[in-house]
Amino acid sequence: MQNQTLSIDIYFKDTLKDAIVDMLLEDGYDDFFYIPCAKYASNFLLQSASEQVSGRQEYGLFRMFIDEQKAQFIINKLLQAFGKEDMRIYTHCTTQI
Repeated sequence: MQNQTLSIDIYFKDTLKDAIVDMLLEDGYDDFFYIPCAKYASNFLLQSASEQVSGRQEYGLFRMFIDEQKAQFIINKLLQAFGKEDMRIYTHCTTQI
């Protein structure tokens, strides 16, 4: 049976962007997408005054398409390095057309 191809969505606080890019490139992952986005939250979850006024934090999204084994490796490595507080990771089964 072939390994499943997964789409991995890595949502993260924008301040982590450069460190995540460095880690992905060091591990040979050089085919991924970056999408700027914002995380909207209630005021008590937002830290700075500008975040509280706008109601959002600057976030980013990396999207990668890799097999299940590589996905588990990179997910574990990212969570060990950066934790879950400023990062969320989702996987989706995909079919390339």
